[in-house]
Amino acid sequence: MKKRLRKKLHKGEFQELGFEVDYDYIGDLEGEPFDQFWGDWIRMIESLGLECGGGGAGPQSYFIIKYVEQRQAVIDWLGKHPDIANVTAGQLRGAWYGWE
Repeated sequence: MKKRLRKKLHKGEFQELGFEVDYDYIGDLEGEPFDQFWGDWIRMIESLGLECGGGGAGPQSYFIIKYVEQRQAVIDWLGKHPDIANVTAGQLRGAWYGWE
């Protein structure tokens, strides 16, 4: 496959990896603590130079995070947060194809 096509299809040296992270937010879903959690989450993701997408409508959410050299930092941050329980992270896989 030519380099230009590999780049367009995110294959080979242009592949970006990602993983899903799932957790339960056990704090109050209304008000300042929940807003503070999201603000802290966004600042942590941005400080690591990561991108994320996805999300959930309730206390349990998932994210696909690219550029996962910092994967363990994300897992550790969630694991240490007092309003988070049951953190699980999926295996690394191509971030552009196969997400359900």
